[in-house]
Formats: sequence, structure tokens, C-alpha cells
Amino acid sequence: MSVGVRIVTAAMLIVAIYHFYISLVGVPEPMMVRPIHVSALIFLGFLLLPFRPRSNDDNDDNGGVYPHVPHWLDWVLATLGIVSAVYILNDYERITQRLVYLDPLTTSDWVVGVVTISLIIELARRVVGLVLPIIIISFGVLTLLGPYLPGILRNRGAGAEKLLDHVFLTSTGIYGSLASLSLSIVFMFIAFGAFLQAAGGERLLSQIIVSMTRGRKGGPGKAAVIASIIFGALTGSGAANVYATGAVTIPLMKRAGYRREFAAATEACASQLGQLLPPVMGAAAFIVAEFSRVSYAYVAVAALVPSFFYVFALYFAVHIESNKAGIGIYDPKEAHTNVRELLSTYWHLALPLAILILLLVMRYTPYFAATVATLSIIPISWLRRETRMGVKEIMSATVSTMQRVVTIGIVLVCAGIGIAILEMTGVPYQITGVLVNMSGGYMLPALLIVGAMTIMLGFGMPVTGAFLIASLFGAPALMEFGIEPFVAYMIVFLFALTANITPPVCVATFAAASIAGCGFMRAGMRGLRLGMPAYVIPIVIAYNPTLLNLGENGFWFGLQVFISTSVSVIGLVVLMSDWFLCRLNMVQRVLLGVSLFAIVMPTLWTDMLAALAVGVVLSWQWYEVRRVCESSVNDAP
Repeated sequence: MSVGVRIVTAAMLIVAIYHFYISLVGVPEPMMVRPIHVSALIFLGFLLLPFRPRSNDDNDDNGGVYPHVPHWLDWVLATLGIVSAVYILNDYERITQRLVYLDPLTTSDWVVGVVTISLIIELARRVVGLVLPIIIISFGVLTLLGPYLPGILRNRGAGAEKLLDHVFLTSTGIYGSLASLSLSIVFMFIAFGAFLQAAGGERLLSQIIVSMTRGRKGGPGKAAVIASIIFGALTGSGAANVYATGAVTIPLMKRAGYRREFAAATEACASQLGQLLPPVMGAAAFIVAEFSRVSYAYVAVAALVPSFFYVFALYFAVHIESNKAGIGIYDPKEAHTNVRELLSTYWHLALPLAILILLLVMRYTPYFAATVATLSIIPISWLRRETRMGVKEIMSATVSTMQRVVTIGIVLVCAGIGIAILEMTGVPYQITGVLVNMSGGYMLPALLIVGAMTIMLGFGMPVTGAFLIASLFGAPALMEFGIEPFVAYMIVFLFALTANITPPVCVATFAAASIAGCGFMRAGMRGLRLGMPAYVIPIVIAYNPTLLNLGENGFWFGLQVFISTSVSVIGLVVLMSDWFLCRLNMVQRVLLGVSLFAIVMPTLWTDMLAALAVGVVLSWQWYEVRRVCESSVNDAP
């Protein structure tokens, strides 16, 4: 291990220890702790993220621990990143007591502010590509030239000094609520997933899942769905989870007889959509809670039913593909594991998750709950020799935590700059009006426009980035149609989840295709069909918000909504698979297509007609298969 790698490792450990320390003794004042966090992100970001994406053939001398060996220029930029925190802390009294927008900026304010913003934008480019930096720079130009622009782009604008003051020297822009979210809740929930994985939680879950699906038709495919969704919930990153679990699940599916593109699409959809499943849910879930002024526990509970339908739809689609491809019961050697023996050895690893859930139910803050649950993992792991965490495992979990926090934190801070800039222009309200006008005053076109906008913004970006930008315009537009704020933000969040499985820039699917050894676009188009329920469920929620809280309007109405959504999901999966027990004919496709209209016309009668249409198709399929079987028996000699 080189000297540079040792320095980077030490820096990550110091930053992580500081974050754990403030979680225990109390978070300092915003303009003290947030600059330290942002500077840490900048410092580590330039040392962990290469200027250009590396090819898979590139060699390194760091043992494969870090993405690249830092260039001397990276060290210079990383060091500059520390300057902003040192500057603000050194001149803390003046900065916090000055009159915002009235006291003029000093020369050093200009220099440090411009350098810090430039460093953050460059790091955002390294994390997500050019899309987010171009958007942020466009927002800045839009603000500076606001009074001189034509039409809808005209806005009240702001001068360069006021803009820099707002973004750099207040607790609104760089050091706003998103930076606070990054250093507290996001850090701690990512740490929880990383430490649980390091203690052996990943091995436990994978072995149990494979064992539970043993003896079932298409077992490896179903195991891949459940395992990838659960690990996606722990990591909060779709593409990263593809590389972590896909290396095991995709070859297993291929050996069982699944086509390469189907194996890749299944892994990608499960890994990406797993971010909806508590406890981590990706950083976007915490932002939903922040924007809509509800607790994280409320968001987590609201996500349970949609996440159930995601899991059910993928599981059902895999089952249909097993029938379609003639894949029977696959019994690999790795499935010969006794579940009872596993549970007797690893049962204690469920305790940290139980602690997390219990504290959330007891209405402790998510930050406190995640801190206690994360710190409990180390002593709990010592209850069994097989899971005992030593120094090596703790360091590995810490490094993994910081790597994930840096990428997510940079996106959050950069998006915070964009939000702060737009707050000064009023442009979001103007664009909201345009979206409403484009929809013609009808909710369905508005949903489709917002969905398409969110997905396009999310091409090549993390869910967090896509959600943050799209929510500025999309959520207010949906609220114009009477949708409650929380529901509107959840709809945008659900649409953002689908961006990385949507062609042509489906990052998660491309990652899975590289493992499966198949064409990117073939896997992408298969993933589009496989994940279609994920595109439809946000529309269902818009017309039936009860799906986020089944008990809100009484038990029976909640049951009706659940059953009608189940019927819609079943019909959609069968239609996208073009198969149930045999290939669909044209009449059956039309019936299933018509049944989907119940989604946008949710009444008892439309639900009953949709259930009838789906029931007719499934019964028809069963009758056709039975008739063919009887005919074969009669024709046999």
C-alpha cells in the first residue's frame, strides 16, 4: 500500500470518527459543522474520484481498494477544499454576525467562495457526469441575466455579489439543509448498511434466500430478485449493488437456463428498485421527508406497499419467464444449506435491524436511531466467532461508508447550490405554470410530463440528483391538481427510481449487461418491460393516494385499493411478458390493455371490470393449455 493510499485511508477514518463523535455528543452550530463536512467531502472526493472514468483494463497499485491513484493535481485541489472550512471557522464571528446582502463581501470572500463552488461543481462532474454541473451553471446564468431574458425565462435575478453571498456565506446554499442531511442521516444510514455487510449480514441473507428458493421453479431467478432488492435497500445504490450481487446472481441465473439479457435486466431492476425498501431507501427518501415536513418513519411506512408491489411484480415476472423458457427446479450446490443452522449461527445479526426499527417506532429521530443501531453492530457481532468484527472489518466498513458518502454528499451539496440559486429567481413557479398549461388542465398528461422530465433528468445521475432537480418543478405542478405535498414528492421519487433502468442511458442495466456478457440495449429494452410496473405505480398513487397509507380511509376501502392494484400489476406483468401459461393472442392483449384504464378511473365498477378482464384472460390461458394437454393425451398411441 503506497503512502498516498495510507494518507487517504487515514483521512477517511478521521472523518468517519468525527461524524460518529458529533452524533454522540451533539451536532455543533450549522456554520461550524457543515463547512467541515463539505471540506471533508471535497478533500476525499478529489482523492477518490478520477478526472476521467477509468476503463476496466486500467491497472492500479493501490490493491484495488480505491478507484484510482490520485494525481498531484488532485492533491492540490483536495488541499484547496480544506481552505473553505478553515476560512469560515477562522472568521466565524464576522461571517455569522454580518448583515446578509447588506455588508459587502471582502476580496477573500470572493476568492474562497468562487474556488469552493468551482471545486464542488468539478466533483459533481466526476460523480455524475456533465448533466448536473451544466444544470447548476445554467441556473447561475439564468439568475445573473434574469432581467434581460425573454419570455418565461425572465426573472427578477440577482447580482453576482448577492448570489455569492447567498450561496457561500449563509446556511442556505452550500451549507444548507442538504449538507446537514448528508452529514447526519445519510452518513449514518450508509454506515449502518456497510457495517452490517461487514459483519456478515450479506452472506447470511444470500444463503438464506438461495436456500428458501431451492425446490421452486426458477429458484435462482427468484433468489436474485429477493437478494438484490434487499441488498439494494442496504446499500442505497443501484449500480453499486449490481456489481456486488450480480457477480453471483447473474451467473447462477445463466446456469439455470435464463437468457443473458433477462438475467441482466432482472438484476438491474431488482438492485435499482430496492432503494425504495427501508431502512436506507437511498438519500432521496430523507429528502422527501425534509421537503414534505414529515418524519422519515412516515416515509418508510408509506413506501412499504409500493415496494411490495415492486417485489411481487419482479418475482411474478421471473416465474412467468421460468414457465416460458421451460426452466424447472434448479438445485445448485450452494443451495444445500440448512436454514435452521444458519439462523442458529447468525440470528444475532438481525438485532441491529430490530433496534433500528424499535427506536423509529418509539419516535426517536432517524439520526439517533441509526447511530445506536450502527454502533450496536460491533458488540453484537462478537456474540459469534463467525461474525466477529476485528480491526480489519471495522476499517473496511468505515472505508466503504466514506466512499459512498462522498459520492452522495457531493451530489447533495451541488444540488443545494442549484436550489439556493433558484430560490432567488422564482423560475420554479414559472415552470410549474408551464407544465400545468402543457397538460391542458388534466392530471394524467401532467403525470406523464413530470415522469418523463424526471426520468430524463435522471439519465446517468443518482436517484438523489434526479429527485432534487425534478422536485423543484414537478412536485409543485402536481400539487396544482390537488395532490398533497407528501404524495407529490413521493411520486417524483418513484419516477426518479426508474431513470437508471430506462433506455437509452440505463446505467444499472448496462452494469448488469457487462457481467452477463450481452448487448446493452437488448438488456435495456428487456429491463424496460420487466420494470414497467415501476412506471405505472406512481400514476396509481396519484389517483389513489390510499396506496401510501392503506388504513387512512378505512379497512375496506384500503382492501379494495390493494386488490385493484394487485389486479393491475398482475395484468401488466402478463401483458409485458406476453405470456401466462402460453403466448397471448391479440384479443387477450386487448383485454389486458383495457383493464389498465382502471388505474386512471378508480371506482368500484372499473375495478370490478378490470378484475373481470384479467380473470377472463387467465382462465382462457388455463383452458387453452388444458385443451392442448388433453389433445396430446388423446393422440398418444
